[in-house]
Amino acid sequence: MTRSTIPMPQRGTPEVEWQRAGAATDTTLPDTTPVVEAILERLPALPVGSVVLDLACGTGQPTFVLARDRPGLKVLGVDVTPVLIEQAQEKARANSVQNASFGVMSVDQLELEDRSMDAAISHFGLLQEGNLAASGHELARVLAPGAPFSFATFDDMALNTLMSTIERILSGHVPADTLPDFDYLTRLAVPGLRERVLREARLEQFHTAIFRWSVPLPSFDAVWQIASGPVPFARAFDALDSADVGRVRSDLEDAVSQYRNDGGAFVFPMACRLFWGHR
Repeated sequence: MTRSTIPMPQRGTPEVEWQRAGAATDTTLPDTTPVVEAILERLPALPVGSVVLDLACGTGQPTFVLARDRPGLKVLGVDVTPVLIEQAQEKARANSVQNASFGVMSVDQLELEDRSMDAAISHFGLLQEGNLAASGHELARVLAPGAPFSFATFDDMALNTLMSTIERILSGHVPADTLPDFDYLTRLAVPGLRERVLREARLEQFHTAIFRWSVPLPSFDAVWQIASGPVPFARAFDALDSADVGRVRSDLEDAVSQYRNDGGAFVFPMACRLFWGHR
């Protein structure tokens, strides 16, 4: 396959650290269970013994969901961050999950044999981190002919109302280089760019659609727990003193009031983009 000729957006501030090393990512990020379910619903039935590759698996979602729901499959989760793979491996041991394994690999340089995977999935990793063109080619290289794939990516970050609101409020209090580069993710979502990456990798049989869900939170304290947690705004909060933190909290409470219902709870509308198809 030839090298991509697609011009790619360049990052401004450092990479978005959705799964910062050592972070309690299972509890400090908004719930994306509906997205995981949507990814797996678009993965067709596979023969017993088939091997499914989970790209940029983090600490194991959706690897563990697929391994639980389809025990006849084998799932290989890969991620470039060793500490996340260690956490995933520990989860597998602690829960006696026999059909899931994990390895340290980059999505754009997979240490796997050609045509060795029977399917592939990814939950906010593929085509939004690393070298996009290379990761598209790697996906095509490791999938067996006819093998299905299904994955989710961030779209325009304005559709991710909770995180984009937090980022907007913080941007009025901290230097830009302390914030995650949401603009980069939005630029990746320009219509047709990811589709061209897939087609240039000769993955031409696919569908794509916006997927919408909601994140309910019981109180502003729950909103604040996400905002001030270790992922993805830790660098921004490190730049604040205690007085600044108080001002950010006050400004954020005002900004999210539009998502508060009459009972005092919050509901944040969210959206991402799904891709699914076959080799």
